[in-house]
Formats: sequence, structure tokens, C-alpha cells
Amino acid sequence: MSGSRSLPTRVPPPMDRVETPPFTEPAMLVAVESTPTLPTNRVVFDETTIVHVMEGAVELQSAEGSFLLTPGHSLAIGPGRWCVMKPRTQTRLWTVYVDERFLRTQMGWLLPDKTRVQPGIHPHDWDGDPLLLNPGVSTLRLVEPLWRQMSVLYDGSYPPEVAAARAVELFARWVGIVAPTFVMPDVSQLRLGVEVSSFRPIRGRLTNTSTLGQAGRAAQILRERMHEPWTVGTLAEEVALSRAHLTRLFTFHTGVAPMRFLTEVRLTEFTRLIEETDQSVAHAAQSVGWTDPRTASSWFHRRFGVTPSQYRLNPHPRRVDRMTSVEPPFPALGRVTAADSEPDAQFSPRSSDTSSLLDPGMSGG
Repeated sequence: MSGSRSLPTRVPPPMDRVETPPFTEPAMLVAVESTPTLPTNRVVFDETTIVHVMEGAVELQSAEGSFLLTPGHSLAIGPGRWCVMKPRTQTRLWTVYVDERFLRTQMGWLLPDKTRVQPGIHPHDWDGDPLLLNPGVSTLRLVEPLWRQMSVLYDGSYPPEVAAARAVELFARWVGIVAPTFVMPDVSQLRLGVEVSSFRPIRGRLTNTSTLGQAGRAAQILRERMHEPWTVGTLAEEVALSRAHLTRLFTFHTGVAPMRFLTEVRLTEFTRLIEETDQSVAHAAQSVGWTDPRTASSWFHRRFGVTPSQYRLNPHPRRVDRMTSVEPPFPALGRVTAADSEPDAQFSPRSSDTSSLLDPGMSGG
């Protein structure tokens, strides 16, 4: 037909102009267990930092004020804001560093009805200032196995696609457990309009909680006696289980196998010794059960991206310049402890953990 025009053909963009995915860093979130006894320097992270207190007490100072965190408390602080943490007693923490865009995107999906959420918590409202929550100790203990799994996501065991998928899964499960903390009390108990069915196929208990005690005892032993040369076989003998049964129970209840849990426990204490003492790398490694300091250095490098010696020589920057700094995938680049701070900030080194990971009724390793 005269005067007609053909529809334009869509030309795909050249490969070098294809839009990049929203998350280009290898890690979207990293969980780190710590047992600090000394105050940190004033530090700034490029990630959202969420601190959870499992044991003890810690004072967190920021530009917006000071907050005393006790067991069961969580505090989130946005990127680019300085903070100082001062342990008041022997303290065990889980700190999760989350890419801010990942956090806001996922929380937007997981909290779909803004009207049900307490003021200031929804990702559309939170301005990054310190946000104090109190999920409770029992809730944090339910989440702890998920953080343990997050802590080993980026150790090279998973392809990046699998690690990313696992990160999303673990984050969603975490939010699902603590969701009641976010919801306003007057709507948290509202009925959702779902009819209660008379079909009840389950009429009694389906689980045997005695296995939790056995796995918890094994975890407690590894915490208390990490310096011993453990194998799955010797640990199984200690708790009177077969190797296969112990591995199955332990992995189910903690999220990782026994020897990997031992590695994480050793690495946590080794990190504290590197951070808070002047022990040599070899002596610190031997103190936690690694006879070869190269093993300790290798695991330390996997977690922090630097060797223990480099970590000690390069304090974490007090100010972050996004335009000039080149950052590795993990947030902690160097020692953050102010060992020469005010006299009342000195604490004796931690020699044991005083609570169990798994069982509130157990005295821990």
C-alpha cells in the first residue's frame, strides 16, 4: 500500500552494552561469628551491618547514639555509617554483612504489606540509622544454623550460581523466622480468613527431640576441646554414636558436618587471637588445634581475603572512599580492635564458650 510504513526491526544491543546484573559482587551476604573481648576502632562498612548478640553484652556507639545490646537483641546499621563496639562481658556475636540493594530488594518482597509493618522497619522507610530490635534469644538460636551455613557459602565449595541461590534461600528462611518482630502487635494476631479444616492427618508427635541433645553435646565437646586432634570417629566414640549416625544428626541440627563445624569454631577463636593478641600465627594456630600454621592461614584467607599477617598490618579503614578504594568481596579487611583504648576496656582472653549452640539447657563449650 502506498504511504504505509514497515514496522522497525528491533536490533539487539551489542554484547558490550548489555545491561549488567544488579549484583556484581561475588558475595551478597556474609555471616561471621565472633567472640570479642576488646573494643573496636571507629569503623565504617560499605554493607548493611546487622549485629546479633547470642551471649554477653556489647555497647554499640554510633553518630546517632549508644545502644546496649544484650542476648536476644539485634541491631542493623546502614552502609557508610561509623560504629564502635565495646564488649561489656564475654560476648558471642553473629554479624551479617549484607549488600544494601540485595537487602532492600529481598525485604521488599518478603514484607509485601507495608501497613502491617512497624514504622521505620520496612525497606521503603528505613533510612539506614541504627535500628534496634529484640527478636529474643530463642528466636536467634533458631536462626543460628542458617548463619552458620551463610558463613561457609563463599569458601569455594559452591559454584557462584549455587552460592547465590543458597544466599537467597537462607536469607528468606531467616526473615521467615524473625518476621513477627517486624509486624505491628495489633495486626500480628489477625486471622487471615482461612477456614480451619477438619482434615487433620497428623494426630501426634512425629519427632524425637533426644537426638538434638546428642548433636548438641557433640557441638559442645568440639567448642570446649577444639585443640584436640578430632576425627569423626573419635567424636562418634565420645557421644556413643556411629560415625554415619553422628554425621547425619549433626548436619541436620547445625547445618554443617562435624569436622566443618570444628573448622569454623577453630577459625573463630583463631581470628580472635589474631585480632586481640600478639601471639604468633603459629602459636595461635596451635592453641586452637591446628598443628600446621599454613592450615590456619589458608582458612583465615578464605574468610577475610587476606593472610593473618596482612590483617594485623592493615587496620580496617576508618573512612571509606568508594571512588578510590578497591574492595575484595568480604567486608572485614583488617584488624578493628583498639587494644590500646581506655583502661576500662581491657578484658581477659576468652578461654571457653559458656552456652550451647543448640540446647538452651546445656552448658556450652
